[in-house]
Amino acid sequence: MDTRTMFTNLLAAEWMKIARRPMALLLLGIFLALTILQQTLWFLVMALQEGTFSGGEVTFGLLSAAAIEQIKRQLSLPGVFGAMLSAINGTGGILAVILTAGIFGSDFNWGTLRILLTRAPNRGAYLLAKLVALQLALLAAMVITLIVGVLLALLFSSILGLPQQLSAVDLLLLPVSMVRALLVMLPYTLIAAASAIFGRSVIAGVGGGLIFLAFDVSAGSLNTIGAVDPLIRTLVNLLLQPNINRLVVENSRMFGLDQSVLTSALDLNLLPSQWQAIIVIAVYSAIFGYSAYRTLSWQDIGGAS
Repeated sequence: MDTRTMFTNLLAAEWMKIARRPMALLLLGIFLALTILQQTLWFLVMALQEGTFSGGEVTFGLLSAAAIEQIKRQLSLPGVFGAMLSAINGTGGILAVILTAGIFGSDFNWGTLRILLTRAPNRGAYLLAKLVALQLALLAAMVITLIVGVLLALLFSSILGLPQQLSAVDLLLLPVSMVRALLVMLPYTLIAAASAIFGRSVIAGVGGGLIFLAFDVSAGSLNTIGAVDPLIRTLVNLLLQPNINRLVVENSRMFGLDQSVLTSALDLNLLPSQWQAIIVIAVYSAIFGYSAYRTLSWQDIGGAS
């Protein structure tokens, strides 16, 4: 069997495993529920702000004009695309780490990896097939999320009387933003995969991925120190989180949203450029991906652990 045929067979098998895995469906359900809840809460805030439920007799003037405008945009088209993509790279990133750990660690926990490598001994093809299947699964979940977001936008905007301003340009930009969202999640899924392979278990992948994510988010808070000195700002922007924030912000801006209005701690002037963000994220992803490959290539494969 040549390498291409081996990879194709492995990819088909991995996709089938993910599609039929209860954990994948459960995580998707949890994410959609949280996303719907988040959008519903913003809708309620907007409805109370403008007195929708009282016919305009009782209103709440707690939000600034800029904040009101941002909420209206993310509850209607095309701004809802930016809101959905931000949720994907927020809560969705955490759930993607858990899914990755399950995909890579389960073969160790179940003792099936030795059998798989007996039939397809190329470990690089095995790893690549899992990674590609994972990205396809995340892409499918992203499409479902965006469809749900559009339905919510149509519902909430009709109740609030918000205009829809969707154009052909927005639809053309949507695939670009989806690829960017996948890139944002890539280093976190790769560190989870490397941790699961190193620890030979699902729990090692979950632990490694979430611990790294927690440290990375904490390190991102150092971004405010960059205002003190340009050299410090350059060093801080070599960390992963500021570069992640840049791409998330660009996805929101693409559809008319400005996250700094609703998140006062986010200073867009301190973030690195978009091209630097892409390069830095690619470098981190390459390091984590190579670590996963080296660990899998050199370790002995045992049975269930």
